This record gives sequence, C-alpha cells and structure tokens, in this order.
Amino acid sequence: MFTFRKLTILFFILLLSLNLIHFIGCRMEWLNGHLCSHTYLYILALFSLYIGISIFMAFFISSNFHHSAICNGITTEKICALTFDDGPDLTHTETILSILKREQLSATFFVIGKDLHGKEALVREMDSAGHLIGNHSWNHSVWFDLYPGSRMKQELKDTAKAISDIIGRSPLLFRPPFGVINPILSKVLKKLNYHVIGWNIRSYDTLHKDPKKTVKRILTKVTPGSIIVLHDYVSTSPQILELLIAELKLKQYRVVPLTQLIHIEAYA
Repeated sequence: MFTFRKLTILFFILLLSLNLIHFIGCRMEWLNGHLCSHTYLYILALFSLYIGISIFMAFFISSNFHHSAICNGITTEKICALTFDDGPDLTHTETILSILKREQLSATFFVIGKDLHGKEALVREMDSAGHLIGNHSWNHSVWFDLYPGSRMKQELKDTAKAISDIIGRSPLLFRPPFGVINPILSKVLKKLNYHVIGWNIRSYDTLHKDPKKTVKRILTKVTPGSIIVLHDYVSTSPQILELLIAELKLKQYRVVPLTQLIHIEAYA
C-alpha cells in the first residue's frame, strides 16, 4: 500500500540523489553547464510533486494514505451499516429516529459538537434507542484541514466532552469533516486513539434532490459489509431512508450496528 510515509521516504531519497548528482557531477564536470544551472528547477518540481500528491490523496479516505480508516466490514454476509453526518437536526433527525425505531434498526450518528447545545434530549434519545454517536469535529469548518494540530485536537476533545456530558460515555468513533485527512490530523488522531470511520458508499444526498435517484445510486454500489454515509440535516433524508430500507430488504440485505459490522468498540 502506497502511504504518506513511503512517499516521504521516496521524496528524500530523490532529493538527496539530486543534490549528490549536482554536487559531484558539476564539481567533477561530468554534467554539462545547462544541467548544473537548472538543478534547482528539478528540485522545485520534486517538491511540487510531493506536495501535490499529498494534497490530492488527502481527499480519498479509503486510500489509507495519510491515516488508516475503516471504510467497510470484511464479510461475505449481506449486511451493511447506516451512518449519518452533520447532525443533529431538530426536524429531520427526529423523523429519522422514528423510522429507525419502527424498523428496529440501529444507525451511527457523527455529530457536530457546537450543534449539540439545546439538542441534549435528542442526543439522549439517540443513545437510549441503541444508536451510536461519533465525533465529527466541533465546527465542521471548511478550514478545518488548515488548522494547526493543537486546534484540531481541541475541537475533537471539546466534541467528545459535549457528547460525554450528555450520554455519560466518550466516543471512540471519528469521521473527519468532508472525509479529508492530512498529516497534521493523522498525528492528532494517533494521540487520541480514535477509530477513523470512512465509507465505501457516498450517497451525495446533499447534492441530489431526487430521493429515488439517490437510493438507486446507493443500491448500484452496495456490497457485503458496506458502510453508507447519509446526512440527517437534509430535508429529503427521511424519504431516502424509507426507500433505502425497503430496497435493501428486497435485495436481502440486513442493516446492522456499525460495531457489529466492523467489530470495534464505540466508546471508551
């Protein structure tokens, strides 16, 4: 598996090689003047490639490039897990909980810390119904991945405390905002011992307005062990959930708790 660590090792080997070639080759006049005078351009190109690959791969959580993430269960059983991001939402989350209760299903909710205030009863309802609650950062800012490590760490700790204050348990499950992981966040996650949860089916329910098309897209990708990501603040989420549950039943898939699918603990 190609990882950030391997890329970094390769980068320094190539950088050292370029400097050695420049130092020895130009001093010994093995290289012509043109090559010697443009070595810095090759070094600049190498730096650009290194940074470019690092940034590009940060957007692919399932690559495990910067940090190991669990994106599906390893099983041949026709089972899958439902996860919801960016809540809780007083209107739509409540409806989603009612549907899940009726169908006797468990889901995982990755919540935003700052949005928990005033919604404590809803979070307790999630917990008492057997749903799992994970950390999704404090602000879910578009600038999150540009934060220094100390601020990232504080965001995760503040959200964990907010969840713990409500349900009495501290989460071990974390889903990074937008599914982006960079080296700074990876370092923070290692210190805090979180299980990073990704997905292998992104519903794009925030972009598609037609619930039927969203469900159809999910169903074309579902496989044994799938982790499906939805968003409980989206107005069409209840409709999507209703249709998805019905279609999964027709395909003989069972929705199981995330911890059952991937065999880890959800709380410290």
